[in-house]
Order: sequence, then structure tokens, then C-alpha cells
Amino acid sequence: MKNKFVWFSGVLTLLITELTLSSCHAPVDTPPAPVSMLSDTSDVMADYGESRVKRLAEKLRNSRRETTHILVMGDSHTAADFLSGQLRTMLQARYGNGGPGFVSPVKVPGNRYSHVNYTQASGWRLETSRRAQDAAFTLGGMIATPTTPDNVSRITVTDGETALRAQALYRSAGNATLRVGGNAVSLVETHGGWALSPAVPVAPSFSVSLKGSGTQLAGFWLTASPSRGVIVSALGINGAQISMPDKWPADWPGTLKRLSPDLVVLAYGTNEAFNASLVPDIYRQDLLLQIRKIRLAVPEAAILLIGPGSSIQHKDATGCRQRQSPVLKRVIEIQKQAAREEHTLFWDWFAFMGGDCAIEQWAVQGKARPDLVHLQAAGYREVADGLWKGLRPVLEP
Repeated sequence: MKNKFVWFSGVLTLLITELTLSSCHAPVDTPPAPVSMLSDTSDVMADYGESRVKRLAEKLRNSRRETTHILVMGDSHTAADFLSGQLRTMLQARYGNGGPGFVSPVKVPGNRYSHVNYTQASGWRLETSRRAQDAAFTLGGMIATPTTPDNVSRITVTDGETALRAQALYRSAGNATLRVGGNAVSLVETHGGWALSPAVPVAPSFSVSLKGSGTQLAGFWLTASPSRGVIVSALGINGAQISMPDKWPADWPGTLKRLSPDLVVLAYGTNEAFNASLVPDIYRQDLLLQIRKIRLAVPEAAILLIGPGSSIQHKDATGCRQRQSPVLKRVIEIQKQAAREEHTLFWDWFAFMGGDCAIEQWAVQGKARPDLVHLQAAGYREVADGLWKGLRPVLEP
């Protein structure tokens, strides 16, 4: 398109027909907006006409009296909550603490939150969509089912927020009672779907127990009281690819709508780059489909794609080209194409790190782990700082 220039320039198991994609495509409110150039970030952050950032920026300006929700969906980088956690810290320091956001119902092995701890858990069975198949999975891919009448878990929020409200994302085959801290919350039958329980006040550390057969939890929605500031929810699953939401058949877009994010961040790509059987056309179609599902569910939310960072697939190979995944840059280019087509934001993590095999130098500097895929905490902090520097001119023009 002649009037579009770069601001910060830039599985499905079967092939999906263009007709199917078209049926999932939410119309764009306005044509792609003209963009301006910042030379120091021109190869890292790009706005391909994401008109919804104006609403996002306005909400942030009013953060003292309303909440802005940023929801990050991703792979192991998000599951560790280092990158998203540092972004949360910076945004909350600037705009106020809106609370922990959407978190898993019990502790998930291999996952962490920078601001929430789980202790004293007993009498629960946890399923995650990382490996399991369950028609009940919804957004986040977690299901906690009580296995004993005396089940209990304790959730402790460590971000300093003292006045909180809690709601459970649950489904129930009949009436049940959820005890959250000192509150007894009545849960009604949901007829197979997922619903949010009534909000109740909780202390920063509170216990959870559930009474009632056929009742399960998929997460907790924890917010500050009164509503204000910024929430950054981290929904990460180790090993996840953009196709992961296909394993959440129980109306994950409907759950997303209930959480009402103002910005949805899709931080996938690392595992696609390590997928030897990746079919680029199928990957592109699946990426477009997930973006369009998000647009339909939360049409007022802005969308940001974060490309994969630098990584090494074959450590013993001789040259950089041989050590790096042969499809890594192809994955990044497909993401950029999707961002252009769907008019989203795109942040090039790979370019920010320095391009081909840059993670090797990051490891020498103590900022990357020996696996040459993940970063040390200091490395994630640097990446989060770079992401904020790219976002700030968009959100504070």
C-alpha cells in the first residue's frame, strides 16, 4: 500500500482454505495509519497500522482511575515470567499497580510468576495443555480438579499490592462452594462452559479450597481494589507454538473477552524455529487465524507480535549458518507479513539482540543461558527494557 510506510520499520493439521480464514476476519476499523521513522529503532519496532493503540494510550493516561490489562501469550520465555515480569515492573512503576492479573489455579511445574507464589497445595490434580488433550481446556490451558474433600492451596501475591479482589475461572456440573481466604463463594452450574465467580476481597496471601463434585478451576483473576493501574498477565506454556490455542477448544476467545485485555501480546516463534517439520504456509495460516480470533473476541484490543530472539540449534556445527536454525529467519519474516496483513504491532527480538548467532555473544557476557535459547535474568531485563523503549513512543506519542 503506497500510503503505508514503516514507523519503526520492520497447526492446523490440514490446510485452511481462504474462505475459512475470511469468515474469521474481523474488519479493520480504519485504513493503516501513516507512520513515522525513528532511526535508532527502525529495525526493531514497527507499527503496521494498529489503530487501537490510541485507545490503549488513552487508558494509560487515565491509569489513576481505570485499569489497563496487557495479556501475554507465549512459550517458555513467558512461562518463566522474566521478560513479561520485567515489563510488568516497569509499567506498574510508571502507571500504578493494577494487581497480578490472570494466574494459574495451582502451581504449575516448570512455570513461575515474578509476583505470585503457591504453597501448601494438596488434594488437586493438574492438567496442562502442554501434553494433555482435554476438551475442557480454555484460555491458558490449565485445569485443576479437586481429588479429596480437604483440598487446599495457598496463593501469595508478592508485588506489594495489599487490597485485592479475587475471581475464579471455573466450570461446574452443579452447585459448589469455593472458599477464597475467609470468603465462601457460591458457584452455580455452568452447563459445561467456563465462568468467572463473583469477586471477593482477599489479603495478599489467601487459601483456596473447593467443595462440590464436577467442579474445576482454570485460573484466578486477581485485581487491585479499587480498579486502577496496569495488569500484565503472563500465559506461558513450555514448548508452546502459535497452534497451542487449538488445544483450548472450550471457547478460549470467550474467556479472553471476559478478561477484557487492552493489549494482547503473542510471543511465540522459538519452538516453530526448532520444528524440523514446519510447513511455512500452514504456519502462516495458523498465525493469521489466531490473530483473527483475537480480533473477533476483543475488537478494541491492540495486538503486538514479538518475534523469536536469537538462538542456536546445532551447537557443534562449524559456521553460524549451520549452528542457527535454518527456518528461524523465515519464521520472523512470516510474522512480519502477518503483522502487515492484520495491521498489528511487531517487535523484532532477533534484531534487537544483534541478529545472526547474537545469543553466543550474550552468553559470553553472562546474559544468556548455556542452552543458547533462554536468557539469564539480566538478559531478560535488557530485552524488556528494549521492548519498552520501542513501545513508549507508541503509547506516549
